[in-house]
Amino acid sequence: MPRRIDPEQFRSRNRIVIISGVRRSGKSTFIKQLSLGFPSFLYLNADDDRLIGATNDDLGSLLLIWEELFPGVRTVFLDEIQNIPGWERVVRRMHDEGYRIFLTGSNAQMLSKELGTHLTGRYVRIELYPFGFDEYCTFHQFTWNKTGIHTTIESAAALRLFYQFIEDGGFPEFLKDPDPEILRRTFDDILFRDIIARYAIREIKAFRLLCRYLYTNMTREASLTSLASIVQMKSPVSLKNWIGYLEDSYLIGSLSPFEYSMKKQLSRNQKYYGIDTALRNAVAFRFSDDYGLLLENIVWLELCRRGYELYWLKGQYECDFIVVEQGRVCMAIQVCWHLSDENKKREYDGVIEAYNMFPGSNGYILTLHQEEQPAENIRVMPVWKWILEQ
Repeated sequence: MPRRIDPEQFRSRNRIVIISGVRRSGKSTFIKQLSLGFPSFLYLNADDDRLIGATNDDLGSLLLIWEELFPGVRTVFLDEIQNIPGWERVVRRMHDEGYRIFLTGSNAQMLSKELGTHLTGRYVRIELYPFGFDEYCTFHQFTWNKTGIHTTIESAAALRLFYQFIEDGGFPEFLKDPDPEILRRTFDDILFRDIIARYAIREIKAFRLLCRYLYTNMTREASLTSLASIVQMKSPVSLKNWIGYLEDSYLIGSLSPFEYSMKKQLSRNQKYYGIDTALRNAVAFRFSDDYGLLLENIVWLELCRRGYELYWLKGQYECDFIVVEQGRVCMAIQVCWHLSDENKKREYDGVIEAYNMFPGSNGYILTLHQEEQPAENIRVMPVWKWILEQ
């Protein structure tokens, strides 16, 4: 399955290429796709149980063995490299000796800390997410022409597939074998292997309660104090650390309110989002009216895939996403399942307030299937069409 990211643009890079993202999002497959452009290469899966306890000295020894067995091969793929402590020193030496290096990792904080310390200026980073709707369409062999007029049959087929995408999410393994146990196992692997074991968390029951609460209530704002009360923790500071661990593992993401003052921004409530809608459906409580929540989460994921800087706005009204590109606000986006007489004014007012605050930006109200253009710079359109035509 080709991903939205073209591997060819990274094969000729002189810098180290880092592919990071949540477990089971397709990082290993992506580096195999990258490897197809090389006549020979070296590969190590650092997530193999036979490498438990491996150190940077072992990695250095492996480099010597590789050179002895395969002299002259200078392309290396290191999968889930964060499992080997001190890996960055060996990788830096390899890079200085002329190796072309590709790495994957499942922990954003650990990778960024080590990269910033030892590999500054030597790497380029790719963040890989579970399939977006366009990739999901490719998986199901459905194509949508970005330009031109579409028939009712084509639009209905896209909408039907999008309904399915809301339930299926984008984890490749689950799409091949739609067994909810795969998602629950992925969730537990991230919790226990990537977080609880690594950070020696003792209050396992409270930690799991926090995870499930955030997934059940994703897209809603919450304060650290209220979350600490829910999981019965006395210290909001410890809870903040837990949320940081969840973000570092890519299991959740947080969104800050837009404020010109950094101090105000940090003191305000955050909104929390999940890495995948199907994962959320598998591990959290479901409600009959939570489709709007799932739709908003899909938009957040799509904006993250595109690499935007994101905020939400709470002024006189509320706007779900303030989208920043190269230091300038370029879009204000509201998301709702369906525009009706009851919610239309609220949704429009949120976008208009944001649009007036940031002249030159474009306003969107994204719904399941409605489409219109009520003003020059405000457009109502279906989420699935917005994704496929960008």
